[in-house]
Amino acid sequence: MAETAAIPRRLVHRRRRSATDDGAVVPDPKRSREIGTDEACCSRCWLLLTKGGLAELNSAGGLRHSSYAECCASAMKGCEICVFIIVAIEKKKEHKWDADDVLTFRNRASERRPGAVPFGIDVLEGSLSSGAVVISIYPYAEQGNPAGNGIYRRPLQRDVKSERAISRARRLYAACKESHKLCRYAKDTVLPSRVLDLGTAAAPTLKLYVNGTEEHGEYAALSYCWGGPQRGLLKRRTLTNMEEGIRIEDLQQTVRDAIAVTRRLGFRYLWIDALCIIQDCNADKEREIGNMAMIYKNAAVTVAAGTAERAGDGFLDMKATYLPEHRFCVPMQADGGVGTVYLRAEAHIPKHTLDGRGWVLQEFLLSSRMLVFSEYELLWQCKETELRGVSGDGNGGGLDYLQTQEGLPWSVFDEETESVFGNEDAERRYLWRTIVEQYTRRQLGYKDDRLNALRGVTRELETVWRDGNEFGLWRRWFVELLAWSKKGCDEGDGEDEEKEMVRETKRAPSWSWASVNGRIRFTQMFEREDASVQEVNLLEARVSRHVVLRCRMVDDEEVDPAMFEDWGSGKSRVDVFYDLDDSVDEVGERAVSYLLLGTIRDNGGPSGVALMVVEVGRGFFQRVGLAIFDNTQVWKDTKYRNVRLQ
Repeated sequence: MAETAAIPRRLVHRRRRSATDDGAVVPDPKRSREIGTDEACCSRCWLLLTKGGLAELNSAGGLRHSSYAECCASAMKGCEICVFIIVAIEKKKEHKWDADDVLTFRNRASERRPGAVPFGIDVLEGSLSSGAVVISIYPYAEQGNPAGNGIYRRPLQRDVKSERAISRARRLYAACKESHKLCRYAKDTVLPSRVLDLGTAAAPTLKLYVNGTEEHGEYAALSYCWGGPQRGLLKRRTLTNMEEGIRIEDLQQTVRDAIAVTRRLGFRYLWIDALCIIQDCNADKEREIGNMAMIYKNAAVTVAAGTAERAGDGFLDMKATYLPEHRFCVPMQADGGVGTVYLRAEAHIPKHTLDGRGWVLQEFLLSSRMLVFSEYELLWQCKETELRGVSGDGNGGGLDYLQTQEGLPWSVFDEETESVFGNEDAERRYLWRTIVEQYTRRQLGYKDDRLNALRGVTRELETVWRDGNEFGLWRRWFVELLAWSKKGCDEGDGEDEEKEMVRETKRAPSWSWASVNGRIRFTQMFEREDASVQEVNLLEARVSRHVVLRCRMVDDEEVDPAMFEDWGSGKSRVDVFYDLDDSVDEVGERAVSYLLLGTIRDNGGPSGVALMVVEVGRGFFQRVGLAIFDNTQVWKDTKYRNVRLQ
């Protein structure tokens, strides 16, 4: 087999150099008829994107485009579309394109035109000699543009509230409810303790319904961003009046939109936290937050206001138009003009304000079904269907989507079902670490909700896993879950930088990731644990809440200073990660000690993972950071002892 040619490094930058300010690559007007010369579009790419190549594209043999070597040569001569093809295939990293292996394109009919022979360019599928499809290109052209004569796809206008979109959502819900085994919850469940009663067509009065008799029924739940103070909240003084009736004019626009959507979907009841939890009653908040897992788990559908940054924005009336960011100019042979083509070869990653909010993660993880009012389309997702537009996937003129959030297998929350993934100890550890890492990237309106906003998931898993969760750490894997740090978290933090200066010990003990704000990450899974938990004392009022670890610990003065920087190689044999930006303020004049937790397999050998702690008086220690040693020799002659960690 021939060796793969190296990608010319300057191909990556070529488009940036030759592009106009608005991103289009425009050939020299004097040479626009010279197809295949040193232009932004070579002869083979011209055939791909005009009617000139349609017959070959629709044939069984397809249109021969180029070998890898030929494509690189064309790109070096100036063909921007060849650059696009090379980069798109390399980015997927699924198949090896050898230097002499030929890429052949065929015109595939999209989902809306199955089985039909396309009379225009629809989906361009590129395959290698093995038959493996290595690239799918979706071309777009604007109405009235010369390129639109041969290309189907037009700019996508946002459509989330038309009768067509809503009716398709209703059909998806009906099909899911009827046939999806993994989505079997929310069929006829007990209503939450309070829901909004939207009334009926004959009597559409809006009011708060208090479920005092465990009445059953289907209901929708709203997932949205508060984005600051709201009006129309449920409070102790408004409870009775809201049971009698609620003026829709008094509610925020996002809430109004959710009510309208729920009615059109055919549901009578809607759960919204601001209107179903008494906001000035801590006892009610505590109780309802504890029930939140079941509320979202049992909802018939969760309506997600994906684009609304605050409750006052609403999510139905926003206007937006989608066109791919990759824009190319293609000469038109017939009249010598230039057509503009937009290409995409990747799934679209939706941009939702919701995806950055801490509370919303558990709503996403727990919901059976989600109807997402996105930036361009109305999206559907359930436990058996990946994120997609209600009108179909990207083949039908809409978009195909990439869900960046890693969901949990639904059966993880089900005691009665053997989960395909999540039964093994290592799998459960992986799931929890993933949840926490995703969660801590997100923002919270109130930093003290650091644990509350994940409590629904935690309580569900406590039941299924038959284990206790202490301030975000499971007792079964307590030692390994102590190995969190700020390593690699400098960019994209979930919280303001200012909040990294303080450890919130009133919120959680120092050993918990909940005692700091912002993003955290765990080390690799342990190869071996060296420490063990002897005692967990979190409720005793007479002493500070703490854990007792049986472990080996060395003081800073026992560690060779040369380990922190090898002057010969310039590399450190110990990596130190303080929990706070202002570590000097937290450590002060106190000596740091290193408490060995266990080992991970790093760079071929076992590395020691150690908590960095300082003594705070009365025999207690407090965490200040995490350190990774390239070996465990420093603890070789150290005896095990009990350490009380606050």
